[in-house]
Amino acid sequence: MRLKHRTDMTRAIIVVFAIAFVFGLQLSCSQRNEIDNRINVMSSDVGGNLVFFFKRETTPDEIFQFQRTVIGIPQPNGTGYASLPGMMTVVAIRINGFDGESLNFQPDATEEEKAFIKKRISESPLIYKVYENVVPNLIKDL
Repeated sequence: MRLKHRTDMTRAIIVVFAIAFVFGLQLSCSQRNEIDNRINVMSSDVGGNLVFFFKRETTPDEIFQFQRTVIGIPQPNGTGYASLPGMMTVVAIRINGFDGESLNFQPDATEEEKAFIKKRISESPLIYKVYENVVPNLIKDL
């Protein structure tokens, strides 16, 4: 009889610890999601860390490939792409007939990550101009 009582007690302790573990895991995951779900307002009226414009003759397909291969990293299985390390958000803009994008870095992006992204963008043969820390609608030399 004592052995059955001990077994029941052990099971109860294991269940309590399992519930506490799952609850703690859920709590830590939900806190992480709150951080990742912050709102980052971007538009042509809001400043971007890097604002760049494509040459006028750049086609939508070329812009799509630029997003996948210059500022993105294709997934090995071919199902999509991920942003380069250090990038947070990118929004498409159009000013004075030029298609472009406004990009913001993650708050913790390193100087090396920022320089790498800027270099890849600047060296693309599709790019007309690159600006740093500007509000796209205030650009006057396009």
